Amino acid sequence: MQKLKVFTLAFLSFLPSTAQALNAITPAFALTLEHVRNLDGGVDQGSRSLASADFTLTVDTAAAGLWQGGEFFGYLLANYGGDPSELVGDVQGMSNIAAADETKLYELWYQHSFFDGQLKTLLGLHDYNAVFYSLDSAALFTHPSFGIGPETSQVGPSIFPTTAVAALLSVELENYYAHLAVYDGVPGHPDGRRGTYIRFEEGEGVFRAGELGMKTEAYKIGVGVWQHNALVENPVNSEMHRDNQGLYLIAEYQWFEDLAFFLQAGFADQDVNQLESYYGLGGVYTDVWLAGDALGLAVALAQNGDAFLQLNLASEQKETSWELSYAMPLHDRVMLQGSAYYVNNPSMDPTLDNAFALGFRLMFSLE
Repeated sequence: MQKLKVFTLAFLSFLPSTAQALNAITPAFALTLEHVRNLDGGVDQGSRSLASADFTLTVDTAAAGLWQGGEFFGYLLANYGGDPSELVGDVQGMSNIAAADETKLYELWYQHSFFDGQLKTLLGLHDYNAVFYSLDSAALFTHPSFGIGPETSQVGPSIFPTTAVAALLSVELENYYAHLAVYDGVPGHPDGRRGTYIRFEEGEGVFRAGELGMKTEAYKIGVGVWQHNALVENPVNSEMHRDNQGLYLIAEYQWFEDLAFFLQAGFADQDVNQLESYYGLGGVYTDVWLAGDALGLAVALAQNGDAFLQLNLASEQKETSWELSYAMPLHDRVMLQGSAYYVNNPSMDPTLDNAFALGFRLMFSLE
């Protein structure tokens, strides 16, 4: 990692000295390899292999001898492989690293802190889910809904694997916090071209977001809202519209030192969205058999809106996905994880049988 730090000096020649530059730069690398096999039900039996590589670089301006309270962040993302949902046929997704094969700049932003970090402002390419709709206790699970509810992700906000330019304001006072942000309304290229695109075209609108909550070492409770005014096709009736909004609630509780629970509930305007509501619930027990291991069980329920069902009579109302997952450390920098998935009523399609799948992950990290 020392060689990597030296290499970055070519981009940071304005720093006062090599030694100071090395102290200011924090590089990190992570590689996730995954294999998911659908054993029964869904669209078809078979396997999909995936890979995701993350390279990040953080520069602390104070440590660099420049100014206090500043932080630059860059994030290069590379993805490869197939999507297990092609086999399962579900609407919520099966893997939170499933994406088109590409390497691109994922995040690039500057953040400035005021009043000892109580007030922060951020500008640049940013992942909405890095701040909003986020629960630490749900991070074990590989199913996408436990990262962000599908009633929100269906809108196409600035989340994995494509981000948009944002302006973000965060306030933290004792146990209370508030986040407010505005994102470009159409992340990436509107035609779905691969790569990193920053565009401000007529009709793209903005995605506005807010979250207010309480957070301590033992619990977190938050309520969030979003509003999207990009001109997009209504999935309910295929007409063009530009008025969409939603609301979500999140909570987690650390019971003793080893057991944590989380809860998610999200709602979207049923007149302009397929999914009207989502509910997630899970628990994670850490240090079960080994120091640093974790065992968790979670369920995600997505529900079609009445307006969508009235125009899609063959569709049913609910899809429910279960995940049982166990992760164990093989080394300080290597984790092995296995997950079992059961999907009831994939895509709310009555012609598809319930699906059962197994997934395995190998995760490497360097800092």
